[in-house]
Amino acid sequence: MLKKLGQFIDFGSSAPQGRRDDPKKSAQMSDSFDFLSLIKGWREIAGDKLSEHTIPLKNQNGTLVILSNHSAFANELSYMELLLKKKIFARFPSLEKSIKNIKFIVDSTHFQKQYSQFVIQPQKIVKENQQTLHQFSPEFIRLRKEAEEIFRDIEDAEIKKSMISLYIQSGNNKA
Repeated sequence: MLKKLGQFIDFGSSAPQGRRDDPKKSAQMSDSFDFLSLIKGWREIAGDKLSEHTIPLKNQNGTLVILSNHSAFANELSYMELLLKKKIFARFPSLEKSIKNIKFIVDSTHFQKQYSQFVIQPQKIVKENQQTLHQFSPEFIRLRKEAEEIFRDIEDAEIKKSMISLYIQSGNNKA
């Protein structure tokens, strides 16, 4: 059976008289649009650095799930949950009814797939062309000493090592 093109297009108020729109289907379509807009506007909501390591994954049963490539970033965002919700609702008021809380999950492989699919990466291309510092270069040693001083109060060795590494990487990108 052939279907008419009109069955696939939402005419809004100009829909033919005999047509009955399904309100549930209409709500799902608007939610999808809002969610894709949320993904595209995530940089303005989360900030430049955090948006490079996190991305909205889904909104299910009132819980917005944010995917991260590292637990440090997911943990940092969890402390900012109220601020994030406030920024999201200011930019997308229609999401205020559908987002009750935010959950942060970590999966670096899935993150890379989602990030490359939905986020345009002009800065990533520039970063790939930058030369990385050698571990014995004066710049690397200076950044490592700065990072060790900044993070000296962190007791967990693994977290401390990760934070120092992130600091050195971010310092290398500023140059």
